[in-house]
Amino acid sequence: MPKLDRERGRGYPQGVPDERRPRLSDALARALRVGAGFGAVAVAMALSRGCAPSQDVAALAVLLGDAAHGTVLPEDVRWEESRGIVADAESGRWVLFLSRASAASVASATAAISGAPTESEATRDEATRDVWRARVRVSPEGRPLDLIEAHNLTATPLGDDHALVVRGRYAAYATRAYEQEQSVTLLDLTGEGPQDRAVAVADRAMSCITNVQRTGRCDGIGRVDVTLERAARAVGLALGDAELAIDLVEDAPSGRGGAGAAPTRAVVRHVALDLAKGELTLEAPGLHAEPATHLPKRLSHWAVDTVRAVPWIGPAPIAWLEEKVFALRDDANKLAFKVKGGDGGELAQGVAGAGGGPAAALDTSEASIEGAHWPPPKITTIWKTPEANEGDWVSAQQAWMRKVPGTGASAPSAFYRTFLRPDEERPYAKVLLVAMDTRQLDFEMEAGSEDPKPLTGAMGTGKLPRDPAIFQKVVATFNGGFKTEHGYYGMMVKRRVLLPPQPGAASVVTLKDGRVGLGSWGSNKTMSGLQGIADDELVSMRQNLDALVDHGQVNPSGRSLWGYSAPGKGVQTERSGLCVTTAGHLLYAWGDDVSATTMAKAMKMAGCDYGMHLDMNPFHTGFMFTRIEDLKTKRYQTELLSSGMEIPKDRYVEWAPKDFFYVTTRDATPVSIDGGGPWKPDGGAQPAPAWMTGVWTTELEVASGAVEIVDVEAGRASWRIRAGIKDAPMASPLRELATDDAKRALFAVGLGVADAKHPRGLVTDGRLAIPMHGQGTASDTAALVATPEGKLVIERANEVAPTFAAGSDLAELALVLNDGVVVADAGHTSHDALRMALGTTPEGRVMIARGTFASDQPLAEALKRAGCTRAVALDRGSHSAPFLHRSGLATAPLARYDDSVLYAIATPMKPRAFRFDAVSAAVQAKR
Repeated sequence: MPKLDRERGRGYPQGVPDERRPRLSDALARALRVGAGFGAVAVAMALSRGCAPSQDVAALAVLLGDAAHGTVLPEDVRWEESRGIVADAESGRWVLFLSRASAASVASATAAISGAPTESEATRDEATRDVWRARVRVSPEGRPLDLIEAHNLTATPLGDDHALVVRGRYAAYATRAYEQEQSVTLLDLTGEGPQDRAVAVADRAMSCITNVQRTGRCDGIGRVDVTLERAARAVGLALGDAELAIDLVEDAPSGRGGAGAAPTRAVVRHVALDLAKGELTLEAPGLHAEPATHLPKRLSHWAVDTVRAVPWIGPAPIAWLEEKVFALRDDANKLAFKVKGGDGGELAQGVAGAGGGPAAALDTSEASIEGAHWPPPKITTIWKTPEANEGDWVSAQQAWMRKVPGTGASAPSAFYRTFLRPDEERPYAKVLLVAMDTRQLDFEMEAGSEDPKPLTGAMGTGKLPRDPAIFQKVVATFNGGFKTEHGYYGMMVKRRVLLPPQPGAASVVTLKDGRVGLGSWGSNKTMSGLQGIADDELVSMRQNLDALVDHGQVNPSGRSLWGYSAPGKGVQTERSGLCVTTAGHLLYAWGDDVSATTMAKAMKMAGCDYGMHLDMNPFHTGFMFTRIEDLKTKRYQTELLSSGMEIPKDRYVEWAPKDFFYVTTRDATPVSIDGGGPWKPDGGAQPAPAWMTGVWTTELEVASGAVEIVDVEAGRASWRIRAGIKDAPMASPLRELATDDAKRALFAVGLGVADAKHPRGLVTDGRLAIPMHGQGTASDTAALVATPEGKLVIERANEVAPTFAAGSDLAELALVLNDGVVVADAGHTSHDALRMALGTTPEGRVMIARGTFASDQPLAEALKRAGCTRAVALDRGSHSAPFLHRSGLATAPLARYDDSVLYAIATPMKPRAFRFDAVSAAVQAKR
């Protein structure tokens, strides 16, 4: 962590040249000098209303440090505006300051947060600071007399608050964690104002008490958080009359990575936050401003949270009381069931017990594999006489919900629902299940406006993203996990860590490629260590408790405490969970009178390979179908999965105090090309499922003519290269596809024949037919490689290994696009001719461009505009006529060709949810 220029209240690392620091206006510079150091503030205020003289700052810092149980430096103290000599002496004057936690406090905090990084891990041997607010009585001469009260406004033990500036009614500071700036926060010291949504008298009273408890003021403190999605090494702040100037010091690479790469240089990005509106004055990529929201609560929830926060009471008595209440409710439900004459019927022979009945069996036929086991198979009940539709999956798709783009009329519902009765002792206890087709849906998460409370900086937004490109695709939302204080379980939202991961905790992650993984976190405390998942692939993460189900085993850790407020596996209450089936689909589970064990049994019966507990108790859990047209005019529609769910219908859309997941339609349409036409489904055969387009086509104009592009979505085809009859005639390479692959061929693309004078490399099934021409030289050729797994990649010819794995294919071709740069005069001739080129994108899409030109350069330009980073000309040197033979059209692929050929073989689309394993598993302890 760089040493900060703290005496000026700016977050610039020492060593950054002055010319790279922001050149603020004179007004902003004066504001920075006024707000940055206590001495300047003291002198200015002494002239106006008479505050503590600068010689008393050291004594005041000691007084404040004692109250905060930490260390306060004189330069980290900022007086708020004086209310006059008499008021300051009688009722005290407010002061903001930064307090660095003592070693004992840090040890206590890290011990309370099981699995959180130690002090040295979190801050590189430097304890973090929090922003505090205190009220101090001041003598008429400006001498601090005594401290009336002190409040920690941030409580971020893993985030270092710094760069504190104060001017008039506003204050601002930045928070740093994990060696980069996380957020900037603006405080309105006069109160929350419209940020407090409490309207009713009772709600206003509760809000007042909460604010006094947190800030010392009935009106509270207004807050706007500016979160940084792009890494910044430091930050500078300056408060002006109308805006907060924010200057971000970022690293700009000055060369390509790798050995010998040029060092990064510091650049400064200037943005500003409007003080009155709480909005960024200009659009700033990677920055998001969100005003805090104080939401009204139910009296029971507010009372529990308020009493828990009283130091001499704490959470233990509340947990004991809630346990008794839940037990009484369970007894009453059992009695009511008997009074009504219910007996539940008999258990089916051989399915009762702790396992909760057999798991749903998957059909292993080829048809089921191509259909991705969707909808899920019927679930066998544990009861001899099932209720109507028990275990039967029925469509839950509402007619008014948005359809998935790129799907035809034959597409199945993306949501199916059923219910189970997995509790042998309570035949009336039902668990509702919602199955979600991960081929048609994407998943993401958002933190609530109150919980989980981050240990590293700004709170979550507590609502769906306001970007129309996102909210207009939302089709469902459902609740997340526990509050921070109930386990400190980890959460990361779009690469911003709110809470570090807990070793061994049940976790759900979303990845860049749209996949969703569930599994137990490893022994590591960082965002890494998941088998087969690169660290930079993780986008978001949420944890909660231990696994409910793992490899089909119910409660593998033997845990008995499933919820802070409800100890014991027998406690019945409203609960929710999330699991992944062995087929790769996600299931949401909910019950209003169930135990954690009952939830786990239902997950196992539904065929889940891994399951985790989400939130619990009324008003905290629920699943909602959603369609949003416009948020500004509140044109949206929502519908709860069950009338028994007690969450408001505008939860997640407008506000949410706790974290949640949102589900969007997955749009597999390729990204629009600047100047290109719309993407359309290609007219030939589509890979399974045929109702979801996997092969697309479009046209775009370039300077010298029109280019047609065919796009194949990643994972919808596997690739094979076969030698032509005229190519490599002296060798015996593979010239035909295997029978099963030939039946699935989507298309065949001609690669041409190698020039006898300049032969180019060819490999089939790992066997070398023609040696690589450009290997080991600074060649302008590339290797089009079909891996043994069927993936297609383009590598420089001089970087290809001399040996080839069994099952791999390779064809050496001319390189026309390299790392996003078009190769000059690629394939230039003196006349126009039909040409074809193939490119790949970083996301794994394969694009084939064709058109009539005098060189390959226009095709390379078109592929670059389409997002490809590398491309090759489909000509092995003899300039034979290119072709693309398409299955389902008149020109179907042939078994063999004179030219060498690239085959695309249809691959059934796989569901995109999976169970992950940790590189180093954590030791599970019974709890």
